[in-house]
Amino acid sequence: MRLSTTTTILSNNDPTAPEESVFRAMRLCKQAGFVHLDMNFHTQAQPGYPLAANGWQCWVEKVLALSQELGVTFYQAHAFHYITRESTSDKIDRPWYEERIRRSILAAKSLGVRWIVQHPSDFDADDVYDFDKARRYNLDYWSPFVDFALRNGVGFAFENMFQSGHHERYCSQVEELIDLVDAFKDPRVGVCWDTGHASVAGQDQSAAIRMLGHRLKATHIHDNHGLPYGDEHLTPYFGSIAWKDILQALGEIGYDGNFSFEIKHASQPLPPQLCADMLRFLYDMGGEMVACAKSYLKECVKG
Repeated sequence: MRLSTTTTILSNNDPTAPEESVFRAMRLCKQAGFVHLDMNFHTQAQPGYPLAANGWQCWVEKVLALSQELGVTFYQAHAFHYITRESTSDKIDRPWYEERIRRSILAAKSLGVRWIVQHPSDFDADDVYDFDKARRYNLDYWSPFVDFALRNGVGFAFENMFQSGHHERYCSQVEELIDLVDAFKDPRVGVCWDTGHASVAGQDQSAAIRMLGHRLKATHIHDNHGLPYGDEHLTPYFGSIAWKDILQALGEIGYDGNFSFEIKHASQPLPPQLCADMLRFLYDMGGEMVACAKSYLKECVKG
């Protein structure tokens, strides 16, 4: 298990231009101690950002060159994804959305990413939730993207979702996520467990992680207070998530992927000059959390 953080950890406190933001984040994260990063292609594929522009391959080459210069790796990455009701809407430019997903996968290949994370289509727009309909759609829609990723040597990890406050969404329960992943019958298709999403969904996270077992390939680690629409992306221990139980479960299943912070708001209230200090604090805290999880693994081995 390796400590990691998303490249968008400074996204709410970044004075640099869009095309330069990821380079600032990489440098500051390395200065704080992080040597493993989670590349967020979703942000980088927004209008005005490099992955949505012509010549995006040159930007990827610059990212690779800086990662080699700094000595950091990208084990996981977040693909460009639909935002909830967009996923099944006929009112969007779907070819352009799909092109940015394709670019995410190709960029992941160039950066040596092992696992790219994608949101399932959640069917939040439906008045009545239909599991069979959602399952069929997701298997049909995502299969070509899964095949494309695997052909390019990148594993595909589906992320757990959460209820939007009024009704069920597909893959907001661990059983549905397991069913989706297992349907592909390929060990290169797995799960990214988002602790914040699981909290809002009311999941027993330690039980869910044990159910996932070998399917768990990536993580998004952040906190919240478990409220409807409450995906707050807080620093761990600043919300209501029971971290000891989660760390114990990760250790018990022998999770060997990245323990990756997806904290978007840690730097938001800070003056930019304090972001480096905040990152060092997160690195120290994350190191303690990973060490705690590994201690449970040692106990299991001894037992």
